[in-house]
Amino acid sequence: MTLRLVLQSGVDPEDKLLNHAGLPLWPQALWLVALMFLGAASASISRHAGGSRAIAAVAAVVPAALMLPFWTLFAMNMALPSGVQWFGLVSGVLNWVVLPGIALFLGAVSCFKAQSVVDWKISMNDRTATFWLPALITLTAAMICLAVSTSVGMQSRFVARGLATSVAYFPWLMMLPLCSALGARISRSREGGRWACVGAGLFPVVAMTALVVFLMLIGKFVFAPPQWFHISSAILLGVILPAIALFLGTLLYRKEVTP
Repeated sequence: MTLRLVLQSGVDPEDKLLNHAGLPLWPQALWLVALMFLGAASASISRHAGGSRAIAAVAAVVPAALMLPFWTLFAMNMALPSGVQWFGLVSGVLNWVVLPGIALFLGAVSCFKAQSVVDWKISMNDRTATFWLPALITLTAAMICLAVSTSVGMQSRFVARGLATSVAYFPWLMMLPLCSALGARISRSREGGRWACVGAGLFPVVAMTALVVFLMLIGKFVFAPPQWFHISSAILLGVILPAIALFLGTLLYRKEVTP
């Protein structure tokens, strides 16, 4: 997804695209080829960690599948559906879900014959088992909760009353401790240390902050004036409060295991 944003940033404003979700032919082809290598890498890691072919395929297509709830959300909240809007929706799903999913799967197919190691604990290093895997699970859970709360908040009865943001944000904030608790529990079950549990639980804030900073650096994210107010609000609502909520979920699993 980062590569796609970089490619989109290099598109000439005068280039005629079918819709905002598209790319010119060659950048689109380059992105899809890169996704094939990503799918192959994911499937290879899964197979060598003991996963079946089905698990390897699922692991490879997860990046595309994660985009599906967001496009589903857009479809559910089209106020006045028109032919143009439906075309944009279908094109967006095609460019962000279908084609990437096919590319990732084709890359994964090349690794289906890789030998599967039955004991995944031997092949998976401690850092992956105790931090990266729990951190990605926490991030996925937080994004699913955000999609659900946003879909509720964007309903017309909340939008008409000006409550859309509050309905989307505060329930999500209250669900974050459950997400971080899940990641911390998985980290602890893999004999992760105190800081591995905390890091896995706080990973969504770190990942989203890094994404926003990256978008700001390439000029794709700009705060409206007065910038000091909006930056302060973003830090409070997007970093500090979510970090506190996520940290609370890790408290039950911060105690070191004693033999």
